[in-house]
Amino acid sequence: MKKLNITLSASILMALASQTALADDLNVGGSVRGNYSYSDYSDSSQDKLGDFDFNLLSVTFSDKWNDIGVKAEYRFYDGYDHLKYGYAFWDVNDDLTINGGVISKPFGNKGYASHNWWYSLNYYMGFEDDYGVGVSAQYQKGSSLSEFAFIKNAVYGGTDHRDFAGTVAKGTVDGTTYNNEETNTFAARQSFTLTSGDFTTVLGASVEYGQLYNSDFGENGDTLNYAVHLDMNYDGWGFQAQYLAFDFDQYDDGQLDPDKIGMGMLDGFYEVSSKGNIYTANLSKSIATSWGNLTIYNDFSMVQPDVEEFDDSILNSTGVSLAYGPVFVYVDYYMAKNVLWLGGNSLGLAETHDDWDHRFNINLAYYF
Repeated sequence: MKKLNITLSASILMALASQTALADDLNVGGSVRGNYSYSDYSDSSQDKLGDFDFNLLSVTFSDKWNDIGVKAEYRFYDGYDHLKYGYAFWDVNDDLTINGGVISKPFGNKGYASHNWWYSLNYYMGFEDDYGVGVSAQYQKGSSLSEFAFIKNAVYGGTDHRDFAGTVAKGTVDGTTYNNEETNTFAARQSFTLTSGDFTTVLGASVEYGQLYNSDFGENGDTLNYAVHLDMNYDGWGFQAQYLAFDFDQYDDGQLDPDKIGMGMLDGFYEVSSKGNIYTANLSKSIATSWGNLTIYNDFSMVQPDVEEFDDSILNSTGVSLAYGPVFVYVDYYMAKNVLWLGGNSLGLAETHDDWDHRFNINLAYYF
């Protein structure tokens, strides 16, 4: 059934593109991506000398009429598809923009908190490149950027786990059933951009508060998360840092461990620590050449749970990306300890083994 849905969705998107391709302000694009990986924690990967797979097909739309516009991206994977974002926006004036639809949550380092294809651990906890259904506003005045959002709920609700980033959701892991869904979340980010010659520094802080609704009992828990973040650039060098404190305080129905909570994303469901800190530190260097732009980087992130019996989750990503015309390539080497989908099965819980896991990864993308 999912393959049929993908075919129908693709047909609809291509039909829309063909009908509107002549519009002056409409931009239709997307990407096709493939991925090679070699993982030392997978016997089959080692036996086959790695795996090369279709990664995704994405289709993007944008259009604007005077001060009103729309933007959307839909993605197709092997076995499922989902909307990453899709919203209308209104440029009220030169300083203020209002958005409505499936919008980006203003929280943490603006843009990305990482350079590599796997992102940082913030992403899997719901704090990087995260989206939800709601309204938002951005107010830019000089060096100050103020962003606010009200997110009513996750893009696909509580039981469908196709959301793009980690989302508190309903599901079962190893016999434990979680019955939470994110709703009525308020998020805000304030940042200041300071420049001096070639040196640019973006200082910021973020906060979010929202409900965690348990439909079985008709009760609410809540979540309160905050972060301070820094992004510095000088002559091609970049440094990012972030401290983030998270607290998912779900309704205690007496049937689960309140120190754990279930999350869904990218058609998967998993457990994470419900309270703790996330530390991020990234260093990069961009090099312009006559045949493309190179970025060399090392990205580090760590989830530190607020429970003595649990263990830290650590991810270090060393790599290089290449942008050459419509082609973009990531070449990454991941070292992970107690990390979901990188040799581990959770984030910030008791580790299943005391070893470091390693993965070599190449992601190839063609943008059209």
